[in-house]
Amino acid sequence: MASERKITANRSNAKRSTGPKTNVGKARSSRNSRQHGLSRLNLEGDVSSSALAGAITVGLAQQSLFEVENLVWGTLWLGRIRQARHDMLVAFMESPSPRLAKRLAGLERYEKPIRAARRRVLKRWLKQE
Repeated sequence: MASERKITANRSNAKRSTGPKTNVGKARSSRNSRQHGLSRLNLEGDVSSSALAGAITVGLAQQSLFEVENLVWGTLWLGRIRQARHDMLVAFMESPSPRLAKRLAGLERYEKPIRAARRRVLKRWLKQE
């Protein structure tokens, strides 16, 4: 349990950290996830997702379709993140900038939860065998 002092400090900090207040600031922050293109992964009708799902399903025929779809989704996301990282690294090598370095580091935020989700699915499959 947090102490009263810590609770008071957290509440006073929260009052100051409420995000952008102006319309310009709100509009700019609403585009943050679109800077690298990772917010637009669309698996509908994607040939690579169908092929990947087929390969995984053949290899793991006894598993549920939901888990196979989660594994496919995670794999495609990781591929997309890796491509975005590659593109950013190329741009960074051509023209180093602190802003681009910060964006590169920010990709980790997307990669960690996806890896963890894939790992959980694979661990469940291993336990079933």
